[in-house]
Amino acid sequence: MIDIGKQQPDARPVVDTHDVDEAREAIGRIFCPHFLLVDGAWKSGFHAVHDVVEEPGHSINVVSYGSAVEIDPGELSRFFLLQLPIKGSAVVRCGGEETHVAAGRTATLLSPTLSTRMRWAEGCEKLIVLLERELVESHFETLAHERSDRIEFEPAIDLTHGIGQGIFQHSMLMSGAAKGISHFPEAYRIMLRDGLVNLLLHGLSHNRSGRLKRSSEGAGRVPVQRAENYIRANVERPITAADIAAAAGVPLRTLQDSYRKAKGRTLMEAVQDVRLELLRKTLLTPSGDISVADAVFASGLGHLGRAAFAYRERYGETPSQTLRQSRGWS
Repeated sequence: MIDIGKQQPDARPVVDTHDVDEAREAIGRIFCPHFLLVDGAWKSGFHAVHDVVEEPGHSINVVSYGSAVEIDPGELSRFFLLQLPIKGSAVVRCGGEETHVAAGRTATLLSPTLSTRMRWAEGCEKLIVLLERELVESHFETLAHERSDRIEFEPAIDLTHGIGQGIFQHSMLMSGAAKGISHFPEAYRIMLRDGLVNLLLHGLSHNRSGRLKRSSEGAGRVPVQRAENYIRANVERPITAADIAAAAGVPLRTLQDSYRKAKGRTLMEAVQDVRLELLRKTLLTPSGDISVADAVFASGLGHLGRAAFAYRERYGETPSQTLRQSRGWS
């Protein structure tokens, strides 16, 4: 039987079935309607398992079928699918290109306007990040300051070096934050989501890549200061790079270039720096029995270990040391 529930912090929706028809129907409701075929020789090993956490504009999924299967969703239409094999291998045909994917070696990014067909080998398991088409296209439009009706990526991603490794590691961070959704602030999870979209648009080849490589005019001092003011005024809530560009009144790509030249850091590095300042202020004037973890998450810094490392790099002591000293503890 299938157990599908609404997403809760500690109880993700799950598909868990040995029935092919039930798996096709249930997973089709999570992704999109599709054909799911199992070779007769493999049916005894069929076991569909699908964990999903839904987030604004995206979802984090872990999917396996146990046996070898063929999946034919056609055009995805409303979303992009970043498929990262965790175990095993698969053959993915997207548009006119065929990619052999394998754990630790190759992944795929499926575009909504390209027809897709897949064959997963026995034992294949994938981490799949679903990104709403509107989210990706809106991010591109903010970067390029022009409309885009369709973005089509080259599907193959080399995971063995460079941008591919970055995409994999970033996706694993997103997966960890999704699993601990009740412990990670929304501001951190949105920052991760937008960071992934930015990596994909800037790091991978697609039909609009040239639009992002054109040189941009400088934003000038006023928009850069507006961006700085907006970050400081809104640091305690979830904000995106697109929000900052809108407040500055210039295209995001223009602001990113000008801000980096003026301040020597990226917009999202600036957001983290201001959140570190907020964390220090909280630790220096603690209220009640607040813990370091409470202070980190309240400051919008979602990953405790990374936040502690960044804090020590900046202030020369750990958050715990600051908190103990502010309370007069040795």
